[in-house]
Amino acid sequence: MAAEQLPLSIGRASRSQLPVRLRPMQPTSVGAPFDDEGYWFEPWWPGVRAFALVEGGDLQLRAEGLNDALAALPELAGLPAQLERDGVMLDGTLLVLDDDGRPDADLLRQRLAIGRGAGTAAYVASDLLHVDGRPLGRHAFRRRREHLERVLRASERVVVGSGHAAEGLLMAEALRRLGLAELSARELSARHRSGPAGSAWLRAPTALPGAEPVADRRPSLALIMRLPLE
Repeated sequence: MAAEQLPLSIGRASRSQLPVRLRPMQPTSVGAPFDDEGYWFEPWWPGVRAFALVEGGDLQLRAEGLNDALAALPELAGLPAQLERDGVMLDGTLLVLDDDGRPDADLLRQRLAIGRGAGTAAYVASDLLHVDGRPLGRHAFRRRREHLERVLRASERVVVGSGHAAEGLLMAEALRRLGLAELSARELSARHRSGPAGSAWLRAPTALPGAEPVADRRPSLALIMRLPLE
């Protein structure tokens, strides 16, 4: 089946209206990783959930508990230049990387709490909710993901998360060996919904019941992005 096309843009985002109040979709926790051809599996990124809104070339980063996190993470100010369209709303995860390129939760907390600190900010986009100011939530996640990959050009600091369809157990084991404890599973046919996700979005541990705990290490963002592993 041919990929669904994005609607044509009518002018710039001055005609669009991105949402002022945002209620994010909340994943459902499950007890173990699984295989399913109807799901897209990727890392559960060790950072803070955030919406990136770009309108008229201006960027807002709305993180949990913060109106605009951009002041604390100024390295991400170039994100609008990576977009092929305007009136865009991304759903993703804010990270702060240490000198070795590894996500560091302490550095991220420091940045968001006091507005400055060490490390380098990064953003991993996982969903596309608006483009040209128009909502895409009625489209299946499979289509939103395809659009996301076309709309956002990757850089060292802003990327589209990598993952696998169908092979959740393979992805979980690869992530577990890297030291990541959790896995995201998105139902490919599901529409976006605010609030509880039900089966549309699941959050699972990377270890099967009874398996050894995750390794005590933090992989670099670049290494995680090289998944899936053969």
